[in-house]
Amino acid sequence: MVLADRLREIASDKGMNIKEFCSDIGVSYRTIQNYLAGKSTPNSQILTLLNETTGVSPHWLILGIPPTYAHSEHQNSEFHGKENPTVTQGNFVSVPRLDVAASAGHGSLVESEEGAGTYAFKREWLTRRGLSPDKLAVISVAGDSMEPDLYDGDLILINQGDTALADGRIFAVRYSGALFVKSVQFFPGERIFLNSRNQKYASILIDQDDGEEVQIIGRVVASMHEW
Repeated sequence: MVLADRLREIASDKGMNIKEFCSDIGVSYRTIQNYLAGKSTPNSQILTLLNETTGVSPHWLILGIPPTYAHSEHQNSEFHGKENPTVTQGNFVSVPRLDVAASAGHGSLVESEEGAGTYAFKREWLTRRGLSPDKLAVISVAGDSMEPDLYDGDLILINQGDTALADGRIFAVRYSGALFVKSVQFFPGERIFLNSRNQKYASILIDQDDGEEVQIIGRVVASMHEW
């Protein structure tokens, strides 16, 4: 799918043809036609306008990176086994973004898990991935230990319905009062290593035989990186 297809999809979601869509968002028909024909691409001013009038994410519009819509509604949610509140909007489902960062470094203390808005994902995309909307949450990454897979400031989609640890998969994990995002590796004797992708960071050993407790929040199933 290219820019033209995504523009047509936005208009279709609003139940409008292209001319009606242009009138609705306050952009000339000729300008949109140039985008559809591939003669030009939206500048930052147009991208901001489209975001403000339709809620569409500039990253999705230009690059096709989900989520499609980035909303500003505030909702509360927690990482405590409770189901997340989700909002259904036609073909889209809003997933809460939490005001908390998972450390891709030495560990981020969890001080707040309040709602910080929502992101809208296509229902069809979630269904294809086998993801249940009420088990999802979006959080941010802090630190560089997971580079080049995840970068500082990236947003990650966490599936709290998937807590069965699997070697090499990336999970959000709470350990010693801090929230981490790490690749997981098992060793005999109830030992778990939290590994970084960045080689300058040492692995974290959790020995459950010694009474060390770890809470698996959920698996990272998608990420959003701003270029």
